[in-house]
Amino acid sequence: MTANVLRRSSCVTRLRSPRSCWLSFSVAPVQAQTVGVAPAFITVDEARDIALVNGVVAIRKIEFDEGLWKIYGRDAAGRRVEMKIDPRSGQIAQLDRFD
Repeated sequence: MTANVLRRSSCVTRLRSPRSCWLSFSVAPVQAQTVGVAPAFITVDEARDIALVNGVVAIRKIEFDEGLWKIYGRDAAGRRVEMKIDPRSGQIAQLDRFD
């Protein structure tokens, strides 16, 4: 990375008067750094599809809360299911089944 560069003008060596002596600065162009691009969140439709593939046959409610997709419904056996899905990766963060 290039720092600011100070160039001495010829007036320093020739001992001219301070008013006629100018110092010039060269500044390197600024370049933006890209740290990384976050992956997009999965949509509500994708969250629903993940739930259906993982055994939820009747979805009662889908909400986005506390940074997770939360899906409430029932499985094929009629048990109540609560599922939490990570919106960035699409992985199931928590799956609970109740009688």
